[in-house]
Amino acid sequence: MAYKEEDAAPWADLPTPEVLPVARMLAELETVNVLAPLVRCSKLPFRHLVSLYDTHVTTTPMILAEEFSRSQPARVSDLSTSANERGVFWMEPRGVGAERGMAALSLTHPEDAGPSRAHKTYYAPPPHTRLPARLTPPTARSRLVRGALLAQLASPNAASLADAAELIAPHVDGVDINCGCPQRWAYAEGIGCALLRKPELVADMVRATKDRLGWGFPVSIKIRVDDDPRATETLVRNALAVGVSHITIHGRTRHQASTEPVSLPAIKFAVGLVGGAVPTVANGDLWELADAKRMREETGVDGAMAARGLLANPALFAGYTSTPHHAVENFVNLADDYGFIFSLFHRHLAYMLEAHMYKPEKTYFNALASSVQVIDYLSSRGLDFATPRKIPMWDASRGYSLLP
Repeated sequence: MAYKEEDAAPWADLPTPEVLPVARMLAELETVNVLAPLVRCSKLPFRHLVSLYDTHVTTTPMILAEEFSRSQPARVSDLSTSANERGVFWMEPRGVGAERGMAALSLTHPEDAGPSRAHKTYYAPPPHTRLPARLTPPTARSRLVRGALLAQLASPNAASLADAAELIAPHVDGVDINCGCPQRWAYAEGIGCALLRKPELVADMVRATKDRLGWGFPVSIKIRVDDDPRATETLVRNALAVGVSHITIHGRTRHQASTEPVSLPAIKFAVGLVGGAVPTVANGDLWELADAKRMREETGVDGAMAARGLLANPALFAGYTSTPHHAVENFVNLADDYGFIFSLFHRHLAYMLEAHMYKPEKTYFNALASSVQVIDYLSSRGLDFATPRKIPMWDASRGYSLLP
Protein backbone atom coordinates (compact mmCIF):
# COMPACT_ATOMS: atom_id res chain seq x y z
CA MET A 1 0.00 0.00 0.00
CA ALA A 2 3.00 2.32 -0.37
CA TYR A 3 2.43 5.61 -2.15
CA LYS A 4 4.36 8.74 -3.12
CA GLU A 5 3.98 11.89 -1.06
CA GLU A 6 2.89 13.91 -4.11
CA ASP A 7 -0.05 11.53 -4.61
CA ALA A 8 -1.51 12.65 -1.30
CA ALA A 9 -0.72 16.36 -1.74
CA PRO A 10 -4.36 17.40 -2.37
CA TRP A 11 -5.22 16.03 1.08
CA ALA A 12 -2.42 17.83 2.92
CA ASP A 13 -4.76 20.46 4.35
CA LEU A 14 -7.21 18.01 5.86
CA PRO A 15 -7.68 18.32 9.61
CA THR A 16 -6.16 15.63 11.80
CA PRO A 17 -8.85 12.96 12.30
CA GLU A 18 -10.37 12.90 15.76
CA VAL A 19 -9.59 9.73 17.72
CA LEU A 20 -12.61 9.15 19.95
CA PRO A 21 -13.54 6.39 22.37
CA VAL A 22 -16.40 4.32 20.97
CA ALA A 23 -18.74 5.70 23.63
CA ARG A 24 -18.09 9.23 22.43
CA MET A 25 -18.56 8.22 18.80
CA LEU A 26 -21.93 6.75 19.71
CA ALA A 27 -22.93 9.70 21.89
CA GLU A 28 -21.82 12.51 19.59
CA LEU A 29 -22.17 11.19 16.03
CA GLU A 30 -25.04 9.99 13.87
CA THR A 31 -25.38 6.48 12.38
CA VAL A 32 -22.38 4.71 13.88
CA ASN A 33 -22.02 1.29 12.22
CA VAL A 34 -20.35 -1.67 13.94
CA LEU A 35 -18.92 -5.02 12.84
CA ALA A 36 -19.88 -7.79 15.27
CA PRO A 37 -17.31 -10.20 16.76
CA LEU A 38 -17.57 -13.03 14.22
CA VAL A 39 -16.29 -16.48 15.18
CA ARG A 40 -12.93 -16.88 13.37
CA CYS A 41 -14.06 -14.44 10.69
CA SER A 42 -13.69 -10.85 11.94
CA LYS A 43 -9.92 -11.00 11.59
CA LEU A 44 -7.64 -8.30 10.24
CA PRO A 45 -8.20 -8.51 6.44
CA PHE A 46 -11.99 -8.60 6.82
CA ARG A 47 -12.01 -5.81 9.42
CA HIS A 48 -9.97 -3.63 7.05
CA LEU A 49 -12.32 -4.50 4.19
CA VAL A 50 -15.52 -3.44 5.96
CA SER A 51 -13.82 -0.23 7.13
CA LEU A 52 -13.67 0.75 3.43
CA TYR A 53 -17.46 0.61 3.33
CA ASP A 54 -18.72 2.83 6.17
CA THR A 55 -18.21 0.42 9.06
CA HIS A 56 -16.89 2.75 11.73
CA VAL A 57 -16.20 0.34 14.60
CA THR A 58 -14.82 -3.17 14.14
CA THR A 59 -14.47 -5.99 16.66
CA THR A 60 -12.11 -8.95 16.87
CA PRO A 61 -13.47 -12.49 17.07
CA MET A 62 -14.20 -13.63 20.62
CA ILE A 63 -10.87 -14.21 22.38
CA LEU A 64 -10.65 -16.63 25.31
CA ALA A 65 -9.02 -14.53 28.02
CA GLU A 66 -7.39 -17.34 29.99
CA GLU A 67 -5.66 -18.83 26.96
CA PHE A 68 -4.67 -15.41 25.63
CA SER A 69 -3.06 -14.37 28.91
CA ARG A 70 -1.19 -17.66 29.40
CA SER A 71 -0.08 -18.67 25.90
CA GLN A 72 2.11 -16.82 23.42
CA PRO A 73 0.89 -19.03 20.51
CA ALA A 74 -2.68 -18.11 21.44
CA ARG A 75 -1.81 -14.41 21.39
CA VAL A 76 -0.19 -14.72 17.96
CA SER A 77 -3.16 -16.67 16.63
CA ASP A 78 -5.91 -14.53 18.15
CA LEU A 79 -4.74 -10.99 17.45
CA SER A 80 -3.21 -9.36 14.40
CA THR A 81 -3.61 -5.61 13.96
CA SER A 82 -2.54 -2.91 11.53
CA ALA A 83 -2.05 0.81 11.91
CA ASN A 84 -4.22 1.24 8.81
CA GLU A 85 -7.07 -1.16 9.49
CA ARG A 86 -9.26 1.55 11.01
CA GLY A 87 -11.00 3.79 8.51
CA VAL A 88 -11.21 7.59 8.45
CA PHE A 89 -14.70 8.99 7.96
CA TRP A 90 -16.59 12.23 7.54
CA MET A 91 -19.33 11.85 10.13
CA GLU A 92 -22.28 14.00 11.09
CA PRO A 93 -22.65 15.24 14.66
CA ARG A 94 -25.88 14.72 16.50
CA GLY A 95 -28.23 17.64 16.83
CA VAL A 96 -30.14 18.46 19.99
CA GLY A 97 -29.56 15.82 22.62
CA ALA A 98 -25.95 15.10 21.64
CA GLU A 99 -25.11 14.71 25.30
CA ARG A 100 -26.70 11.24 25.33
CA GLY A 101 -24.52 8.69 27.01
CA MET A 102 -21.88 11.20 28.10
CA ALA A 103 -21.78 9.65 31.58
CA ALA A 104 -19.73 6.90 29.97
CA LEU A 105 -16.85 9.31 29.44
CA SER A 106 -16.02 9.82 33.10
CA LEU A 107 -12.36 9.13 33.79
CA THR A 108 -12.86 8.30 37.45
CA HIS A 109 -14.36 5.49 39.46
CA PRO A 110 -18.12 6.16 39.71
CA GLU A 111 -17.88 5.70 43.48
CA ASP A 112 -14.63 7.64 43.92
CA ALA A 113 -14.11 10.96 42.17
CA GLY A 114 -10.42 11.07 43.13
CA PRO A 115 -8.14 11.77 40.13
CA SER A 116 -5.36 9.33 41.04
CA ARG A 117 -6.31 6.77 38.36
CA ALA A 118 -7.55 9.18 35.74
CA HIS A 119 -4.17 9.77 34.05
CA LYS A 120 -3.19 6.14 33.60
CA THR A 121 -3.45 4.94 30.01
CA TYR A 122 -2.44 1.84 28.12
CA TYR A 123 -3.24 3.07 24.62
CA ALA A 124 -1.74 5.58 22.21
CA PRO A 125 -3.09 5.55 18.65
CA PRO A 126 -0.39 4.49 16.16
CA PRO A 127 0.41 6.64 13.11
CA HIS A 128 -1.53 5.76 9.97
CA THR A 129 -1.92 6.71 6.32
CA ARG A 130 -5.65 6.16 5.81
CA LEU A 131 -7.53 9.08 4.28
CA PRO A 132 -11.24 9.83 4.00
CA ALA A 133 -13.16 8.85 0.90
CA ARG A 134 -13.58 12.45 -0.18
CA LEU A 135 -11.50 15.61 0.10
CA THR A 136 -14.25 17.98 1.16
CA PRO A 137 -16.70 17.42 4.03
CA PRO A 138 -20.26 16.54 2.93
CA THR A 139 -21.73 19.29 5.12
CA ALA A 140 -20.47 22.30 7.04
CA ARG A 141 -20.96 20.39 10.30
CA SER A 142 -19.13 17.19 9.30
CA ARG A 143 -16.33 15.95 11.55
CA LEU A 144 -13.34 13.92 10.39
CA VAL A 145 -13.13 10.89 12.69
CA ARG A 146 -10.89 7.85 12.79
CA GLY A 147 -12.59 4.48 13.24
CA ALA A 148 -12.12 2.26 16.27
CA LEU A 149 -11.18 -1.34 17.03
CA LEU A 150 -12.54 -3.31 19.98
CA ALA A 151 -11.21 -6.60 21.30
CA GLN A 152 -13.90 -8.94 22.56
CA LEU A 153 -12.83 -11.08 25.51
CA ALA A 154 -14.58 -14.04 27.13
CA SER A 155 -13.71 -15.24 30.61
CA PRO A 156 -15.31 -17.12 33.50
CA ASN A 157 -13.54 -14.91 36.06
CA ALA A 158 -12.44 -11.32 36.56
CA ALA A 159 -8.72 -11.95 37.09
CA SER A 160 -8.14 -13.67 33.75
CA LEU A 161 -10.15 -11.01 31.96
CA ALA A 162 -8.05 -8.23 33.48
CA ASP A 163 -4.83 -10.10 32.62
CA ALA A 164 -5.84 -10.46 28.97
CA ALA A 165 -7.11 -6.90 28.79
CA GLU A 166 -3.78 -5.57 30.05
CA LEU A 167 -1.92 -7.46 27.32
CA ILE A 168 -4.27 -6.43 24.53
CA ALA A 169 -4.96 -2.82 25.56
CA PRO A 170 -1.98 -1.20 23.76
CA HIS A 171 -3.29 -2.47 20.43
CA VAL A 172 -7.03 -1.69 20.58
CA ASP A 173 -9.42 1.14 21.45
CA GLY A 174 -11.28 -0.76 24.15
CA VAL A 175 -12.33 -4.21 25.30
CA ASP A 176 -15.78 -5.75 25.16
CA ILE A 177 -16.88 -8.53 27.51
CA ASN A 178 -18.76 -11.37 25.82
CA CYS A 179 -21.97 -12.04 27.75
CA GLY A 180 -23.89 -13.36 24.78
CA CYS A 181 -22.29 -16.37 23.08
CA PRO A 182 -25.07 -19.01 23.08
CA GLN A 183 -22.99 -22.06 22.17
CA ARG A 184 -23.26 -24.98 24.58
CA TRP A 185 -19.52 -25.36 25.06
CA ALA A 186 -19.26 -21.67 26.01
CA TYR A 187 -22.10 -21.97 28.52
CA ALA A 188 -20.46 -25.05 30.02
CA GLU A 189 -17.19 -23.11 30.38
CA GLY A 190 -18.96 -20.31 32.26
CA ILE A 191 -18.54 -17.71 29.51
CA GLY A 192 -20.87 -15.99 27.07
CA CYS A 193 -24.53 -16.46 27.96
CA ALA A 194 -23.53 -18.12 31.23
CA LEU A 195 -22.85 -14.58 32.49
CA LEU A 196 -26.34 -13.26 31.78
CA ARG A 197 -27.53 -14.38 35.20
CA LYS A 198 -24.27 -13.61 36.99
CA PRO A 199 -24.57 -9.82 37.21
CA GLU A 200 -22.20 -9.53 40.18
CA LEU A 201 -19.48 -11.38 38.26
CA VAL A 202 -19.96 -9.15 35.20
CA ALA A 203 -19.65 -6.09 37.41
CA ASP A 204 -16.48 -7.55 38.97
CA MET A 205 -15.05 -8.05 35.46
CA VAL A 206 -15.68 -4.43 34.47
CA ARG A 207 -14.32 -3.18 37.79
CA ALA A 208 -11.21 -5.38 37.72
CA THR A 209 -10.35 -4.35 34.17
CA LYS A 210 -10.73 -0.66 34.93
CA ASP A 211 -8.75 -1.03 38.16
CA ARG A 212 -5.95 -2.56 36.10
CA LEU A 213 -6.01 -0.20 33.12
CA GLY A 214 -7.32 3.02 34.57
CA TRP A 215 -10.91 4.20 34.79
CA GLY A 216 -10.65 6.05 31.52
CA PHE A 217 -10.06 2.86 29.54
CA PRO A 218 -13.25 1.79 27.71
CA VAL A 219 -14.81 -1.49 28.85
CA SER A 220 -18.14 -2.46 27.28
CA ILE A 221 -20.38 -5.53 27.44
CA LYS A 222 -22.35 -7.39 24.79
CA ILE A 223 -25.44 -9.14 26.10
CA ARG A 224 -28.50 -11.04 24.92
CA VAL A 225 -31.99 -10.30 26.12
CA ASP A 226 -33.28 -12.67 28.80
CA ASP A 227 -36.54 -14.59 29.07
CA ASP A 228 -36.88 -12.96 32.48
CA PRO A 229 -36.84 -9.14 32.10
CA ARG A 230 -35.77 -8.84 35.75
CA ALA A 231 -32.52 -10.63 34.94
CA THR A 232 -31.76 -8.16 32.15
CA GLU A 233 -32.55 -5.28 34.48
CA THR A 234 -30.21 -6.55 37.20
CA LEU A 235 -27.40 -7.17 34.71
CA VAL A 236 -27.70 -3.71 33.15
CA ARG A 237 -27.93 -1.86 36.45
CA ASN A 238 -24.90 -3.67 37.90
CA ALA A 239 -22.84 -2.87 34.80
CA LEU A 240 -23.84 0.79 34.92
CA ALA A 241 -22.88 1.00 38.59
CA VAL A 242 -19.25 0.14 37.81
CA GLY A 243 -18.78 2.43 34.84
CA VAL A 244 -19.36 0.26 31.77
CA SER A 245 -18.65 2.42 28.71
CA HIS A 246 -21.45 1.19 26.42
CA ILE A 247 -23.77 -1.80 26.08
CA THR A 248 -24.53 -3.86 22.98
CA ILE A 249 -27.82 -5.76 22.99
CA HIS A 250 -28.54 -8.80 20.82
CA GLY A 251 -32.28 -9.20 20.41
CA ARG A 252 -32.52 -12.97 20.99
CA THR A 253 -32.40 -15.06 24.15
CA ARG A 254 -29.71 -17.70 24.58
CA HIS A 255 -32.23 -20.41 23.67
CA GLN A 256 -33.22 -18.86 20.34
CA ALA A 257 -31.58 -19.95 17.09
CA SER A 258 -30.32 -17.41 14.57
CA THR A 259 -33.20 -18.45 12.30
CA GLU A 260 -35.70 -16.97 14.75
CA PRO A 261 -36.49 -13.25 14.35
CA VAL A 262 -34.86 -10.68 16.59
CA SER A 263 -37.16 -8.98 19.09
CA LEU A 264 -36.95 -5.22 18.64
CA PRO A 265 -39.31 -4.63 21.61
CA ALA A 266 -36.91 -6.61 23.83
CA ILE A 267 -34.00 -4.47 22.66
CA LYS A 268 -36.06 -1.34 23.29
CA PHE A 269 -36.83 -2.59 26.81
CA ALA A 270 -33.11 -3.00 27.53
CA VAL A 271 -32.36 0.44 26.08
CA GLY A 272 -34.97 1.84 28.41
CA LEU A 273 -33.22 0.22 31.36
CA VAL A 274 -30.00 1.97 30.36
CA GLY A 275 -31.93 5.21 30.32
CA GLY A 276 -29.31 7.15 28.37
CA ALA A 277 -26.66 6.68 31.07
CA VAL A 278 -24.34 5.19 28.44
CA PRO A 279 -24.70 4.67 24.69
CA THR A 280 -26.28 1.49 23.35
CA VAL A 281 -25.83 -0.63 20.21
CA ALA A 282 -28.33 -3.13 18.77
CA ASN A 283 -27.40 -6.41 17.07
CA GLY A 284 -29.34 -8.99 15.09
CA ASP A 285 -30.91 -9.48 11.64
CA LEU A 286 -29.26 -6.59 9.82
CA TRP A 287 -29.14 -7.59 6.15
CA GLU A 288 -29.64 -4.23 4.45
CA LEU A 289 -29.01 -0.60 5.30
CA ALA A 290 -32.76 -0.13 5.74
CA ASP A 291 -32.70 -2.74 8.52
CA ALA A 292 -30.19 -0.66 10.47
CA LYS A 293 -32.31 2.47 10.04
CA ARG A 294 -35.41 0.65 11.25
CA MET A 295 -33.56 -0.80 14.23
CA ARG A 296 -32.37 2.63 15.33
CA GLU A 297 -35.81 4.16 14.93
CA GLU A 298 -37.74 1.39 16.70
CA THR A 299 -35.36 0.72 19.60
CA GLY A 300 -33.69 4.07 20.28
CA VAL A 301 -30.14 2.69 20.14
CA ASP A 302 -27.16 4.86 19.22
CA GLY A 303 -25.43 2.34 16.94
CA ALA A 304 -26.21 -0.66 14.74
CA MET A 305 -24.12 -3.84 14.66
CA ALA A 306 -24.18 -6.39 11.84
CA ALA A 307 -22.78 -9.93 11.81
CA ARG A 308 -23.99 -12.38 9.15
CA GLY A 309 -25.20 -9.48 7.02
CA LEU A 310 -21.65 -8.15 6.69
CA LEU A 311 -20.29 -11.61 5.99
CA ALA A 312 -22.69 -11.89 3.06
CA ASN A 313 -22.20 -8.27 1.98
CA PRO A 314 -19.23 -6.33 3.43
CA ALA A 315 -20.57 -3.18 1.75
CA LEU A 316 -23.92 -3.36 3.56
CA PHE A 317 -23.46 -0.11 5.50
CA ALA A 318 -22.42 1.72 2.30
CA GLY A 319 -25.87 1.01 0.89
CA TYR A 320 -25.17 -1.93 -1.44
CA THR A 321 -27.82 -4.66 -1.50
CA SER A 322 -25.29 -7.36 -2.42
CA THR A 323 -21.51 -7.61 -2.50
CA PRO A 324 -20.15 -5.34 -5.26
CA HIS A 325 -17.32 -6.65 -7.43
CA HIS A 326 -14.89 -4.05 -6.08
CA ALA A 327 -15.40 -5.36 -2.54
CA VAL A 328 -14.25 -8.80 -3.72
CA GLU A 329 -11.25 -7.24 -5.47
CA ASN A 330 -10.38 -5.25 -2.36
CA PHE A 331 -10.67 -8.32 -0.15
CA VAL A 332 -8.40 -10.45 -2.33
CA ASN A 333 -5.77 -7.71 -2.34
CA LEU A 334 -6.03 -7.14 1.41
CA ALA A 335 -5.77 -10.87 2.10
CA ASP A 336 -2.66 -10.96 -0.06
CA ASP A 337 -1.18 -7.86 1.62
CA TYR A 338 -1.71 -9.15 5.15
CA GLY A 339 -1.46 -12.88 4.58
CA PHE A 340 -4.54 -14.97 5.32
CA ILE A 341 -4.95 -18.70 5.75
CA PHE A 342 -6.68 -20.27 2.77
CA SER A 343 -9.60 -21.80 4.67
CA LEU A 344 -10.78 -18.40 5.94
CA PHE A 345 -9.97 -16.65 2.66
CA HIS A 346 -12.08 -19.22 0.81
CA ARG A 347 -14.92 -19.08 3.35
CA HIS A 348 -15.21 -15.29 3.21
CA LEU A 349 -15.38 -15.31 -0.57
CA ALA A 350 -18.01 -18.05 -0.53
CA TYR A 351 -20.17 -15.89 1.75
CA MET A 352 -19.67 -12.79 -0.42
CA LEU A 353 -20.35 -14.52 -3.73
CA GLU A 354 -23.28 -16.69 -2.67
CA ALA A 355 -25.90 -14.29 -4.02
CA HIS A 356 -24.06 -14.07 -7.35
CA MET A 357 -23.71 -17.80 -8.09
CA TYR A 358 -25.99 -20.55 -9.31
CA LYS A 359 -25.83 -23.87 -7.46
CA PRO A 360 -23.40 -25.57 -9.91
CA GLU A 361 -21.06 -22.58 -9.65
CA LYS A 362 -21.15 -22.75 -5.85
CA THR A 363 -20.30 -26.44 -5.97
CA TYR A 364 -17.37 -25.76 -8.29
CA PHE A 365 -16.14 -22.79 -6.24
CA ASN A 366 -16.33 -24.67 -2.95
CA ALA A 367 -14.16 -27.43 -4.42
CA LEU A 368 -11.28 -25.07 -5.27
CA ALA A 369 -8.27 -26.04 -3.19
CA SER A 370 -5.86 -23.09 -3.25
CA SER A 371 -5.72 -19.31 -3.38
CA VAL A 372 -4.25 -19.47 -6.87
CA GLN A 373 -7.22 -21.50 -8.11
CA VAL A 374 -9.65 -19.09 -6.48
CA ILE A 375 -8.01 -16.00 -7.97
CA ASP A 376 -7.77 -17.60 -11.41
CA TYR A 377 -11.46 -18.47 -11.27
CA LEU A 378 -12.49 -14.97 -10.17
CA SER A 379 -10.25 -13.41 -12.83
CA SER A 380 -12.01 -15.52 -15.45
CA ARG A 381 -15.26 -13.90 -14.31
CA GLY A 382 -13.88 -10.41 -14.98
CA LEU A 383 -12.57 -9.32 -11.60
CA ASP A 384 -9.38 -7.27 -11.63
CA PHE A 385 -6.71 -7.89 -8.99
CA ALA A 386 -3.73 -6.53 -10.94
CA THR A 387 -4.41 -2.80 -11.31
CA PRO A 388 -1.84 -0.95 -9.15
CA ARG A 389 -3.19 0.92 -6.16
CA LYS A 390 -1.43 4.16 -5.36
CA ILE A 391 -2.71 4.95 -1.88
CA PRO A 392 -5.24 3.42 0.53
CA MET A 393 -8.11 5.60 -0.67
CA TRP A 394 -11.55 4.34 -1.48
CA ASP A 395 -14.91 5.93 -2.17
CA ALA A 396 -17.29 3.16 -1.18
CA SER A 397 -20.41 4.92 -2.43
CA ARG A 398 -19.01 5.13 -5.98
CA GLY A 399 -16.86 2.02 -5.88
CA TYR A 400 -13.53 3.31 -7.14
CA SER A 401 -10.26 4.85 -6.02
CA LEU A 402 -10.23 8.64 -6.10
CA LEU A 403 -6.73 8.72 -7.55
CA PRO A 404 -5.77 7.36 -10.99
